[in-house]
Amino acid sequence: MLATSVNAFIQINPSHHNRPFRYAPLCAVTPIGPFCPFRSEASVEMDPIMGTMSASPDFATEMARLQLDMQVGKMPDPSRLQRVASGIEEAVSHWEELLTRLNRNTDFQTKEYATLTEAHLAKYGQSSEEIITMMRWQAKCMMSMSQNRPPPMPPPGLNIMKMIETANNKNSKPPPSLSSMTSAGKITAVPFDEGHTFQSDIVRKEYELLCQDHSKLIKFGAQYAHFDGLGKIAFLDEIDKIHDRWDVFFTRFSLMGQLNQEFIKQCDGFLESMNITEADFKALMKETHTMMRKEAERERGRVID
Repeated sequence: MLATSVNAFIQINPSHHNRPFRYAPLCAVTPIGPFCPFRSEASVEMDPIMGTMSASPDFATEMARLQLDMQVGKMPDPSRLQRVASGIEEAVSHWEELLTRLNRNTDFQTKEYATLTEAHLAKYGQSSEEIITMMRWQAKCMMSMSQNRPPPMPPPGLNIMKMIETANNKNSKPPPSLSSMTSAGKITAVPFDEGHTFQSDIVRKEYELLCQDHSKLIKFGAQYAHFDGLGKIAFLDEIDKIHDRWDVFFTRFSLMGQLNQEFIKQCDGFLESMNITEADFKALMKETHTMMRKEAERERGRVID
């Protein structure tokens, strides 16, 4: 049981895998959702916390050694088991605190990112709550093994069979870890190099207006949680309109190779950390806003399936 538990932990933390994940070069990832370079004050304030979420090199090394011991049937060193168990407990506490702060914040961008995280995990039949519960149980299993005691019973609701299937399924992409999603690099670059791209004043003014409108909307969303249900739906409608405007604007330049290379690099890093493609990202953003709309409808007393 412990071997399965350890393997499952490693499976949901792809940073511990050796196999790389490659993507085709980006060509037209519009600056929406996490790719938006217009940041709210609340999301910027979360950066230092989110930046501490990734596993430390020492912790990753301990996990790799533990995995190797388990694969060859060797009893892991008790002190290593205890260090890894303590590391898991600490990481889970940080993740839980971060997700709580993201969800409780009044700001739209922080809530959007928290919802995106859940939408992404849902694609793998998981939730952040389930992963946190599983990892805490795994830490207890490791600690018990280090003390030569039987592992504790799984907590209620933890699907052991699903965890085993996930760990043993070598043909599917591994689900993302909470650390990879919460520590993903932020997008700070603008999508276009204005000095070289906009030779037309009309196009330049259109771009500037689009940036201004998007930036103002993000600032207005600082009090998103205080909007009533109808207000939230109206705000999401405006966000979708901005997204549509970006799609139209990007269509003109995506095949001309005139996107800002730094913007492409940052987007590429984010996609890789989430283990998704451009098409996956667009579908994920649509699902994220659908979930936020359903929540707003529930606040209005309406249930939308």
